Amino acid sequence: MGDDAWTVVGKGSRRKMSATAFRALQAGSTTRSFGVVEDSSDASVEKTWSQIDRAVREIREAQFTKTLLKQLGEAGFCSQRADAPTSTSTTSTSSPNACDAELRFQQMVILGLGSPSNSLVSRFQLALAMVLSEWLGVRHESVLLYDPVFTPIDVATLSEKKIGKTLDRTKADVLCGESAARTKVNTFWFMPHCEAVLYNNVLRANVGVDNSGDSSGDSSGDAKRTEALSSKKVTHVFLGNKFCTYDLRWVGRRGDPECPLFVLDAAAAVAETGIEIEVDPNGTFLAAAAVGAFNDTSVQRAVGRKKV
Repeated sequence: MGDDAWTVVGKGSRRKMSATAFRALQAGSTTRSFGVVEDSSDASVEKTWSQIDRAVREIREAQFTKTLLKQLGEAGFCSQRADAPTSTSTTSTSSPNACDAELRFQQMVILGLGSPSNSLVSRFQLALAMVLSEWLGVRHESVLLYDPVFTPIDVATLSEKKIGKTLDRTKADVLCGESAARTKVNTFWFMPHCEAVLYNNVLRANVGVDNSGDSSGDSSGDAKRTEALSSKKVTHVFLGNKFCTYDLRWVGRRGDPECPLFVLDAAAAVAETGIEIEVDPNGTFLAAAAVGAFNDTSVQRAVGRKKV
């Protein structure tokens, strides 16, 4: 998420946004799905694309990207690149590289990116998303993007340069709103520095259990959410803030009505039986580290915990 968009969340951060404030932000963009931030007088598609293209080249050549892709391949993620690493524990040999069939993605959803035409952070994050979608073999028409601060130039650039398909507010709500619908294909969720409520909406929809009225954190509610995490055949992987960061924020407050219970359960599932690969843990890509583009950011897959 860009520095001009929703609040950045990270360890030690003093900036945060409540679910109420987040809903107010969304409501303010209901009738203004695009163009919430005005374009500058010198903004253009070609200028924005030139800036994005430069960021892509830098990200592609960065050592952290090469390390990340290598680790994804070793973890069983399916790549369309011939030079991608092969997993040592595979369940499918039907792809160009042996991989885990559950980690072959048909769709990427990019949320909370900010404005690429206005933000260096957004361009670095978009560049990584573009490199990943290419590596994963997700076609550009299956890359979906939404942020309420996209400007007309952002929308035009993303469309004309075939980066992906921008969504309006109504279609975005189907994916990540309070009443989001379940996604039917394996989806890679690219959600850098998003608020917990957004992750919670996506997790609630896609694990298929309604926890409304179950904010007490009792064991029966935990068991239902945990069982749901392990029972769905559609795979969901998230690139975003570590779920454990939110878990730490809510220690001792699981009974709070705004507590993101699905995020906390996902944090436990990732820690116990899931996948977590840090994007740039040591901040080696200094240009992005200086602006916090990938701080506290991991690729995470929450696999349900087995009941003992």
